[in-house]
Amino acid sequence: MSASVWSQIDAGTALALGLIVETAAIRKFQRPRVVALTLERLEPRLVGRRRRAICIGLVIAAYEAIVAAGVVGFRGTTGFVFACALFVACAGFLVALTRAVQRSVPCACFGRLGRTAAGGREIGRGLVLVAASAFLVVHRALDVHGGYGFGAGGLIALVATVVLIVAGQRVGVAVRPGVALPAGSATDERSLTSALRSLVGIDNDLYTVDQISGK
Repeated sequence: MSASVWSQIDAGTALALGLIVETAAIRKFQRPRVVALTLERLEPRLVGRRRRAICIGLVIAAYEAIVAAGVVGFRGTTGFVFACALFVACAGFLVALTRAVQRSVPCACFGRLGRTAAGGREIGRGLVLVAASAFLVVHRALDVHGGYGFGAGGLIALVATVVLIVAGQRVGVAVRPGVALPAGSATDERSLTSALRSLVGIDNDLYTVDQISGK
């Protein structure tokens, strides 16, 4: 396989991950109180410190937004650094999701809280994100001087990355379904848009902060 093809695979994978992580960042900026609530549930020391939790959530969102743009836009040594930063972000996703599964709470990694607590679906997604970002780190470490190329190979890599994420989620659900939360959430969405959001990992059903916190 030629270096140019590998560069296209890199570009397609980076674009898929960049779009997903950028979406996560935007959602966090849109719903900082929801993200703060998740941080409080994952870290008991933040309970009662909503302002600090919101600030931490915004810092995480800013980090994700910058990294998502950088991993798509840069190559060479700078691109490698952004790939490493993306790997850290994806690993952070996985750690947060694992903790959410242990505590049987939803995780607002995408600024949304679903009807079920985090389960295998989210873990499956996290594992694929970590694996894909690790590929970018390895490839860019071995080909520091590689350029940007997006063609048929890039498109295939983009689609393949999304398919792998969907497959990871489906396998995860089969292994460990999420625990259903009490009723009282918003009305179900049954649109094509909501179905597409589900494919990339954004929960369809949104709880309000008061409903999740029991207020």
